[in-house]
Amino acid sequence: MPFTCEVCGRRSVFPDLIPAVGNVLRCAHCAHERPFVRPPLLVVSGTVGIGKSTLCARLAGTIPGVLLLDADILAVDLASVAPPNQDYPAFWRSMMRLAHELSQNNVVVVYFSTMLPEQALANTDILGYFDSVHFLCLTCPSDVLWARLAGRDGSGAASARVNVWRDFNTALLAAASETPKATVVDASRTRDEVEKDVRHWINTHVRGSDSLRRDATA
Repeated sequence: MPFTCEVCGRRSVFPDLIPAVGNVLRCAHCAHERPFVRPPLLVVSGTVGIGKSTLCARLAGTIPGVLLLDADILAVDLASVAPPNQDYPAFWRSMMRLAHELSQNNVVVVYFSTMLPEQALANTDILGYFDSVHFLCLTCPSDVLWARLAGRDGSGAASARVNVWRDFNTALLAAASETPKATVVDASRTRDEVEKDVRHWINTHVRGSDSLRRDATA
C-alpha cells in the first residue's frame, strides 16, 4: 500500500495513505509525484442467495484484464448490512485498498458482495485511487428470494431469514436509485441471462477506462 515515499523515504501515518492527486501519488513531505494505475472499481451487490457467488465463479478467468473476487468470503455477520444497521465502511476501506494494490498489476477489480453503495462511498479519501466506482445491483421479488434460500438452506431457515434479506433488497433498490453510477439487474431470470448482463456491464466499464497501461507486455 502507498504509505512510504520512494524518494524521501518518509511514511504517512497509518491509516492515512500518500494522497492521490489526479493520476499521481504526491508525497506530503517532499511533494514527489509517482504515477499509478487508476482504473474504475466495480462492485456487484445483492442479497444472500441471489447468485453472486455463482456468477463470480462462472465469470472468473473469462474476461481479459479483469480480476473477480467474492468479497463475502472475507466478511462475517453479513446480516449487519441490512437496515437499520450501518456497518462495514471500515471493511470496505480495506477492500478498496486491496483493490488499489491489485489494480497496479494492470487489472480492473470486480468485487461480488452483499453491500450497500454507501459503505464504499463513505471512504472518500480512498475514492481518489480509482477513476470511478460503479455498482451493479442484483435484485429479485421476495417469492423468488424465498425459494432460493429454501433450496439452499431448507424452508425453515429460509422463513427465518427472508425478512432480513427482503429488507436488504428494498434498501439496495432505494440506494441504486440515489447512486448515479448504479445499475439494477433482474436476477430472477435464468443464470445464463443474468451472466450475460453482468459480463456486458463489466466489459462496458473496462473498455471505457483509459487508465490502464495499454502498452503492458507479458
